[in-house]
Amino acid sequence: MKLKLGIGALLASTVLVAGCTTDKDEIKDYNEKIQQAFDKEKPVSSVGKKLNDLEQEKQKLVEEINGKDQQEAKETSQKIVGNVKDRQEAFEKEEQALDNSEKEFKKAQKHLDNISDKDKKKEVKELNDALKDKYKAHDDYAKSYKNIMSKEKDLFEYGAGDQANQEEMNQKTEAVSKSYKDMDKSFNKYKDAMEKVNKEKQDVDNLN
Repeated sequence: MKLKLGIGALLASTVLVAGCTTDKDEIKDYNEKIQQAFDKEKPVSSVGKKLNDLEQEKQKLVEEINGKDQQEAKETSQKIVGNVKDRQEAFEKEEQALDNSEKEFKKAQKHLDNISDKDKKKEVKELNDALKDKYKAHDDYAKSYKNIMSKEKDLFEYGAGDQANQEEMNQKTEAVSKSYKDMDKSFNKYKDAMEKVNKEKQDVDNLN
């Protein structure tokens, strides 16, 4: 009886150790997939710099319009339309990077499901949920930023035309202003979501 009890306890210990090792491996694999997802977002930095340069260029062009005669204002408006198109093209690269990142992120799900320890699984799930929120927040931010560019393009295409009148220009300018307010809200939510991811990622890193 004692011999059987000893073997039973030994087997139980082996199962426990195996379980811990499996969780450690699953968390490691999860982290590797998440890092691969982060790596897919590297183009976002260079896109951000490009967009910032284009935004500054746009600001200078907008300032130049004031006080110019109609023909000069039309020519400057055409330049701003070209600037909008450049920003739209650049921003597509950011969206693609986030799409590629999310695809990598989804590959990590199976490792989360395989974690047996409830406390560790809870920590990893909190990171997982934070990442889901981040991708959703970026989608919302992307929609609002694309809406701004669309409204700006509409405004300055109209300004570059021959039949522009001040009342219509004022309405389109107001639409641009409103779209910026909407984007500020969505960008702040995206920024908060990224900060949440960083915090949860540190917690998961501390599990190792």
